[in-house]
Amino acid sequence: MVTGVNKVVNKFKELVKTQDSKVYDAIKKASQPIITDAQSQINSRTGNLRASIGFIERSKRYKKAAIIGPRTYGNWRGFHAYLIAKGWERKRVDGGLTVVPGNDFMGKAFNKNQSAVKQNLEKELSNLIKQQIKK
Repeated sequence: MVTGVNKVVNKFKELVKTQDSKVYDAIKKASQPIITDAQSQINSRTGNLRASIGFIERSKRYKKAAIIGPRTYGNWRGFHAYLIAKGWERKRVDGGLTVVPGNDFMGKAFNKNQSAVKQNLEKELSNLIKQQIKK
């Protein structure tokens, strides 16, 4: 049996419980390539949707989540992101339909940067774990 495994596991549990803001910061830093790539794929007149793409922290009781996408709360104006991503149909006055194709900017950014984010996240979390073990 490998010695010290329980110590590492306990330190990691302690890290998750007490250092959740540092874990969020590590995830935020690692996921930056997805955010930048998604923002660059949006052709927007006002810039509201581009500015709303970012990192969202969610916490409910004992569950914590990190979401990357358009923010719709507060001063962020990403409410129309689903229209840009999926497209829409618009009725014309003459009874016809104008079809506006979608641009799945978040899906493209995720698929393109998935491996880089995984490597960045492994590096950031391993640094946090090393710092926690040294304490």
